[in-house]
Amino acid sequence: TTSMPIHGRGEMPLGMGGVTPTSRVLLALVLLPVGCWSFSTQPLRAFANHRLPPSSKMRPQPTAPASSLYHPLGRAGRVQLRMSGDGPSGKIPVVLCPAQFGTPADYKELVGLMGERGFEVYPAPLSRFDWLKIVPATLTKEFLTAQLKPATTLGFFYEAIDKALEEVDKVHGSEAQVVFLGHSIGGWVARSYIGEQLGEEGAKRVRSLVTLGTPNNPPPQDSIVASLDQTRGLLTYINDKFPGGSPLPASSVGCVAGSGTAVPEKLGDVFGNAGDKLWDAEVGRSKLLEEVVALSSYLPLSGSALGVKGDGLIPVDTALMGGESRSVVLEDCNHAGFVPTPGPSLMLPKTYLWYGSEQLIDEWLGLL
Repeated sequence: TTSMPIHGRGEMPLGMGGVTPTSRVLLALVLLPVGCWSFSTQPLRAFANHRLPPSSKMRPQPTAPASSLYHPLGRAGRVQLRMSGDGPSGKIPVVLCPAQFGTPADYKELVGLMGERGFEVYPAPLSRFDWLKIVPATLTKEFLTAQLKPATTLGFFYEAIDKALEEVDKVHGSEAQVVFLGHSIGGWVARSYIGEQLGEEGAKRVRSLVTLGTPNNPPPQDSIVASLDQTRGLLTYINDKFPGGSPLPASSVGCVAGSGTAVPEKLGDVFGNAGDKLWDAEVGRSKLLEEVVALSSYLPLSGSALGVKGDGLIPVDTALMGGESRSVVLEDCNHAGFVPTPGPSLMLPKTYLWYGSEQLIDEWLGLL
């Protein structure tokens, strides 16, 4: 069983600037669906006159793949993956594409864990407010007709990836192979960047692409929500132009899904015994809240919700590209270890495992 986390690490007592459990419940209800890659909501109109910055083209050069070494972690059933790269640091560079409203600070722990395992992570330097640059795209005919294109809509994200790659070049050289790691929406932004900005020749520099909890698939065409298209054409464009992670070979593409939150098969079971599920003081989480959030997220993403498993926001079937791409499903894994806010993110408790948790990271690192 799983439950929705409310307490953040390091919470201060009430009266000392802290946040009460009730307040965190309300915050989670408002903020958690924000991480679910939807562009159908109407953002702040005050930014309507802002222009999207043009994205620059990368001109990488291909090189031979980096070598890898495996060493036991010392825990039953686990293998720690330690990698050695070709650059002066001896580590393999990883460009991290954050989730919607995610910032480098939100991934500090993940960056450290991967560093211990031989990867040097370069998060795309996005700020929370960079996402407001999407607003002009919501005022266009392409938005209304669901024909948005990534290069014009997500130019700010492309520029952040450019900056991360520039840092990689400074440390590892312009011929170093690079891993692309995308969390949530960052996974399909990475797919479109590789396809549009790098192209077939530039993609030879990419060692691998791995997505964590990314909504890679649209709802089934025969579902009641298929016509809604929350990404307003972006995901359709990416899947049509770059299916299966192309121009990368399928062997270089990996998808990781979490199944930490299952919605009951009957709606009555979601709200049945609500009092018992409202709050688990031992783990600081609310199973009722988690199931309600999952129900509201799974339905528009997959066309169904009852009996569906996922990471609390993204259903398993939505996250896996299928075909010849590699995949890993993590049984006790949720979508994120943080909830974005206009200020510092609310960090969720250690009991709420997500893709970047130390207990789970070694189960998917082999895809890199």
